[in-house]
Amino acid sequence: MSENNNSSNEEFFQRQQEIYKSAYVTIFLVIINVLLFGLSTTIIPGLYSGWVMYTESVLGNGEFYRIFTATFLHADINHLFNNMLILLAVGAVIEHYMGHLLYFIMYILAGICGNLLSMAYEVRGDVVRVSLGASGCVMGIVGFMVVWIVINRKLLIKDKSMLFRLLLLLFFVIEACFFQSGANTQAHLGGFLTGFVFGVINIIVFKNRKNMEGIA
Repeated sequence: MSENNNSSNEEFFQRQQEIYKSAYVTIFLVIINVLLFGLSTTIIPGLYSGWVMYTESVLGNGEFYRIFTATFLHADINHLFNNMLILLAVGAVIEHYMGHLLYFIMYILAGICGNLLSMAYEVRGDVVRVSLGASGCVMGIVGFMVVWIVINRKLLIKDKSMLFRLLLLLFFVIEACFFQSGANTQAHLGGFLTGFVFGVINIIVFKNRKNMEGIA
C-alpha cells in the first residue's frame, strides 16, 4: 500500500513539473506583475496615478486604458504575493487544460469585466474609490476551475485527497479575494463570472471533459 502511495505521489509531482515547464503565459504574467510592482514602487511611482482604476478618470477623461492597466498594479507586497501565489498554483493548471491563447484571453477579459462591474457599481452607488490588482483576473481562473469541479464532482468524491486539496485551495482563494480588508468584491465577482462563463462554454458546450492535469 505504501509503495502504491509513493508511486502515486511521484507521478503527481512529475505531472506538476511538466505543467510548469510549459506554463509560458502564467510565468510571463507573474514576471510582468512583479516587474511593474518593482518599477511602480521605485523609479516610476507615476504608474500608480496614471494606471490605476479610477472611474472619474475613465468616464470623465476618456482614459479607458485604466480598465486594463490597473490589473497589473498592486497596492503592496502582500497584495502582490497573494495574487501571484494563486496565479501560480491554479493558473498553470488551467493554462495546461485550456491552451495558451484561450487561457490568456480569459485572463485579460476577466480582469476587464471585473473592473467594468466595479465601475458600474461605483456609478450606481455614487462610490468613489481607487482599484488595482490582478484579483479579478485570478478569480476568472478560479471561476473556470469551479465549473470543472462541478462537472467532475463524482470523481472528486472518490478521491478524498484531491477533494481536500481543492477545498483548501478554494478556501484560500475566497478568503484572499473576498474577505481581506479593502477587497473590491465587485471586481472579484465580475472576474469570477467571466471565468465561469468560459468554463461553461469550454467544458459543457464544447465538451472538453478531459482530466485536469495537476489537479486530478
